[in-house]
This record gives sequence, structure tokens and C-alpha cells, in this order.
Amino acid sequence: MNAMAISQVMLLKEGADGERASVTTDGSCEPGEKRWAAVHALKPPKREIETRLLLEDGAYVPLPFCELAWILPDRTGVLVIFNPGRYTHLDGSDVFPCPNNAAIFNADGSLRCQVRFASGPERSADCVIGQTFTRTITHQTLPIGRQGDPIDPPIVQFGVLVGTREHPPESFYVLNTETGELTNGLFSVPC
Repeated sequence: MNAMAISQVMLLKEGADGERASVTTDGSCEPGEKRWAAVHALKPPKREIETRLLLEDGAYVPLPFCELAWILPDRTGVLVIFNPGRYTHLDGSDVFPCPNNAAIFNADGSLRCQVRFASGPERSADCVIGQTFTRTITHQTLPIGRQGDPIDPPIVQFGVLVGTREHPPESFYVLNTETGELTNGLFSVPC
């Protein structure tokens, strides 16, 4: 891996007494209860201080927000999905409003691109990006070739699940991690 490859994403929190603890939110194989133990031990109320990246070379890179971030498959950046009102301008308007409420940040902390729907805003105006999703295709499903034949190597698609303000995320959209464009993955996840 090169020096700008991301190893882990960490969230730093602070308790009411000023004590701080961090938790690895992506990139760790430890069980969740063990990773979150130090944060749970903080004196309430707790507040989020910083989201930061741990690079393969051991360097820490702070991000300009306190949100959960997911490492991209190539480890050169992170995907961040913003809930309405969580990353706002001084006037209170969202930096990344729905339906394009996600962005990709590089390993150096800079903004790569805002995530947007390939179909344009008119088709996606009611959509809300909900969570990351990875789909692995191991057998032929397309009309090309014989249905059910194994695919070697398997095709791994990284993207997001999308819903509407009234319905939970269930439609899979494939994410182009270089441009931020979302295309319909023609796949629904049962609720």
C-alpha cells in the first residue's frame, strides 16, 4: 500500500469531565463492544470532537466534520453520508442536501466530489442516500453467457442503499468512486 492508503476511520468523543476516547468505526476486525468500550465509559453527556483517518504509514488526518465515514474499496478515500442538518453552512443550509447527501473525501482530508444521481435531480428528488452496501456477484445473471455460470474473479460492486423520506433504504445504486456518480444497480434489498 502507498503512504496515502487509509487503514482505519476513527471517531473521537469527549465526556462531560473532558476525558476523551476514540473508537474505530471502519477498518477494525475487533468486535463492536470492545471497540466502543472506552467511549461508553465516558461521563455523559458525550460530544463528538473529530473524525479522523489513520493512514497505512501511521499518520492521522482530521476530517472537517464529525460523522461516520466508510473506507472506499481502493482505500484512497472515504464515503460520508450526511443526515439533514449535520454538515451545514453558517446560515443553517446543508452543504450536501438531499437527494445528494453524501460526499467522497480523499485520504488527505480534501473533498473529492459530492455524490449525485446519474439520472439527474428530477428523477431522484425524493431519494435519500441511506447507507453503504457492497454486493458481490459470483454467478452469471446477465443475458450474456449462460445463466448461473460462475464468474471468476467475482464482481464486487460498492455503492449505497437509497430510499425515500417515507420508506427505508432498499434500492442499490453503484457508486463511481472517482466521479461520485450513482447508477441504479437494478437490485433491491428486502426490508
